[in-house]
Amino acid sequence: MVSYFTIDATGEGTNFQKEISNMMHGFGDNPNPNAATVVLVENIVLQQLRSMLQESLNYSTMRGANTITNYDIIYLVRKNPVKLKRLHDYQIKLDRIDKNRQSTVTTPTETILPGIILEEEKEVTLKKKRTHIDVIKEIDETDEMSLIKFDAIDYLRKVRASKITESMSYEKYEAYHKARCSSFRSSYGLSKGFVKLERWINPNKELKINSLALEVLCFLAYETVAEIVDAVFLIRQDSKKKSGDPFSKFEGGYFCNPQSLNNAVYIKSGYEGCPAITVAEVREVLRRYFTPRSGMNGLFYRNMSMDLPVRYIAI
Repeated sequence: MVSYFTIDATGEGTNFQKEISNMMHGFGDNPNPNAATVVLVENIVLQQLRSMLQESLNYSTMRGANTITNYDIIYLVRKNPVKLKRLHDYQIKLDRIDKNRQSTVTTPTETILPGIILEEEKEVTLKKKRTHIDVIKEIDETDEMSLIKFDAIDYLRKVRASKITESMSYEKYEAYHKARCSSFRSSYGLSKGFVKLERWINPNKELKINSLALEVLCFLAYETVAEIVDAVFLIRQDSKKKSGDPFSKFEGGYFCNPQSLNNAVYIKSGYEGCPAITVAEVREVLRRYFTPRSGMNGLFYRNMSMDLPVRYIAI
């Protein structure tokens, strides 16, 4: 199948099809996702990220800056306190991972001469620190994020993952765990962890994006894939609804998909279990999401020149 790669300045193709395939599997899709669906989701994520960059560039220009920072990206999420809360927790987890990696990799050394810093110690001291939480506190003036005590969507994702792994063998669980760990990061380092992502969304180096902004974009790209998979399960849940029985769509575990990995293998496809997400289902998600509730198709439409607002799946 022909893939629509992003061609960078060097002429090499950059894509995240393998990572997106693993993410979709980690969110509950078939262990062998549909190749056409993966390409479609990749194109959707790429288009969404580039639209975010264009809008963030406008905000950075208004601030008089020539570099897109994490403040410009987080400013797009200012109206969604739930996503701000997830980003807040995301930084806490990443800082904890970095702290554990530093404690295991680096060992305390005695200072040979006072006042002299070794190269290894200099890299640790000059390491960039994440400022996502500081930006969130600055943007969230009314402190709405502190009022969120329970994330229902995140809870349902965990329930789905728990149902999937209830009767799973060790080999399948190991593969599923690797799929759950997939992301748009090349590595856990803050400086070199987003080289591939930047080459994907900014192939010609037309925009100046710092590493903190790329980290937030990585989080939003991951959320975009998750939202698409969640919406597909909701569509399947609606498709099982029987006429005259409003509770029929909750029968059979169609939302949590407890049988998604039964009788499934990781080499061949076509076995019983959770059917792979199709292109038609993803297109139905886009149709439902981008159908304007008001505007040209609205009931009381008046202004013919009114532009429909740009919507982001992850926000």
